[in-house]
Amino acid sequence: MKKILFAIMALAISTCAFAQGQRREFKPEDMAKRQADRIKETCKTNEKQDKALYGYFLRQAKRQQEEWAKMQQGERPQGNREDFRAEMEKRQKAQNDTLKTILTKEQFATYEKAMQEMRNRGPRGGQGGQGGPRGDRPQRNN
Repeated sequence: MKKILFAIMALAISTCAFAQGQRREFKPEDMAKRQADRIKETCKTNEKQDKALYGYFLRQAKRQQEEWAKMQQGERPQGNREDFRAEMEKRQKAQNDTLKTILTKEQFATYEKAMQEMRNRGPRGGQGGQGGPRGDRPQRNN
């Protein structure tokens, strides 16, 4: 009985150690497909638009992968919060400009509405979102 119990514990420990050692690999193709599929579902795009969206998001995902690699190697200095926010706003504007060339006006309006709803839901469906300090956010009822 002790041998069986010991074997089960050893198996459980080795399984946990193996699972913790694995990292989920970032694949630009998967990210681009998810983003393009999300817009396809939301905006009811056609095949030509789907290909354009996938191509655009694939280029963006590859660029992001390169930037992450540089940051991990310490090649890209990290700026302050305001610089980061300004960079993200610049990228969001560029993305919106590109999406305006791919989507119709009605589709882009649908996309903007969906993005606003997502921002209002907050991170991962939680409370808050783009709001101010923590004290301004509604409290959860547990």
